[in-house]
Amino acid sequence: MRILVLLNILLIYFSSSSHAEVRIHCEGQKENLNTYLQIHKILFSDRDTSRVEEFYSDKIISHNNDGGGPGSIATPEKMRKMWERSKKYNPERVLEDELILCVDNFVVVRTTVHSHDNTPLFGYPPTGKAYSITATDIYRFENGKVVERWGNSDLAHLFKQLGFKLVKE
Repeated sequence: MRILVLLNILLIYFSSSSHAEVRIHCEGQKENLNTYLQIHKILFSDRDTSRVEEFYSDKIISHNNDGGGPGSIATPEKMRKMWERSKKYNPERVLEDELILCVDNFVVVRTTVHSHDNTPLFGYPPTGKAYSITATDIYRFENGKVVERWGNSDLAHLFKQLGFKLVKE
């Protein structure tokens, strides 16, 4: 229930305005916050896939499609392959965190993603166009590692920026 309240706050907070600085609200959750910040630097920015095991447990419940489908079990090796594909197909991708909230063993992050369409996407050929979309990710931690994750991004806005139709004919 707390996660739903936080997600509603995120939606209200960002629906009408834009903020350049990251806002962090993580009283008493410094270990999980610091682990997330390391994930952001090492995996998201530096794309150092040799360190995946430092951040993910042996089995991660993934509610994202990139882990094999919602509710599937991912492993650090699957996560490594995801990061390697990301580095290969979107080497210039930049993620800018806007808001980080910590509650219990959860870290919720609102991010803007900046990149270029460099690879076939949803059956469309690459356009080479730049895009910026927002995303929200939720991580659940145990013993300092991610054990569960949820994520979504604004694919409708991505499609609009790249000139894709939402429904293919």
